[in-house]
Amino acid sequence: MSILHKGDKVGFIACSDGRDRSKSNIYLTLENILAQFSVHAVYAKTFYAVGNTPFSGTPEERAAELAELYQDKEIKAVFDLSGGNAANELLPSINMEIIKENPKPFVGMSDLSVLNNALFTLTGVPNLHYQTTNLLGPDSAFQMELFTKVFLTDWHNPNELVTFPYTWLRGSSMEGTVIGGNARCFLKLAGTPYMPNPEDKLLFLESLGGGPAAIASYIAQLTQLGFLERCNGILLGTFTELEQSAGMPTAEELVLAATEKFGIPVAKTAKLGHGYDSHCLPIGMKLQL
Repeated sequence: MSILHKGDKVGFIACSDGRDRSKSNIYLTLENILAQFSVHAVYAKTFYAVGNTPFSGTPEERAAELAELYQDKEIKAVFDLSGGNAANELLPSINMEIIKENPKPFVGMSDLSVLNNALFTLTGVPNLHYQTTNLLGPDSAFQMELFTKVFLTDWHNPNELVTFPYTWLRGSSMEGTVIGGNARCFLKLAGTPYMPNPEDKLLFLESLGGGPAAIASYIAQLTQLGFLERCNGILLGTFTELEQSAGMPTAEELVLAATEKFGIPVAKTAKLGHGYDSHCLPIGMKLQL
């Protein structure tokens, strides 16, 4: 199957922090890039920040606009171009039945890890951990090729979306349905009905900010929630601040120490996270690594 075809429409929305209207040229350029693929963008009313607030609308307004994009039969994927902190405000107001009845991928990352996982948990509809604005970045040529492969090429098995290299830190294989994303944002779901069950899952973790102590705290919380004991394996992406500062211990060392008693497989990739060269990862699809 191919997610998009020539002539299709995609929705642009900001379910987390609203976008800065003074930077509208960025999104116009992105529109033009998608037009090269004969894909056309439709903006939600809740895209740009309103007034002096960081929000593109109230949580209820943002959730209603999200529902509109799902109900529009011409829109084949929802691209959330935001990030920040505010995505979890929407959760009680999202009409999950509309998403079940109109399944299409929600595409976003960072704070959108909240929605990637919550929408999958309550609807069973898989989503994509991907930053669409990377099409504008310094690795745009690579990203154009990746976009073609992920969104515009027929694929029959989610494993065809494993376009990124990875190395094994423990074990040599793992299989399960992928959950997770940005560690800080994923943990906003803890204790809520939106948090996925870790049984038979592959847990993906990455982070933009945070030194060793912050990453250790995320791993401790996941341990206390029972995630590291019950999941089938862990895939680590990039931990930008920690890796750029050469902080010690590393995320890999912290995860290996926390999971030693469970013996679960752990793999690492430098191509999933907040880098301009990051690949795409399906959330809610079964992969075998």
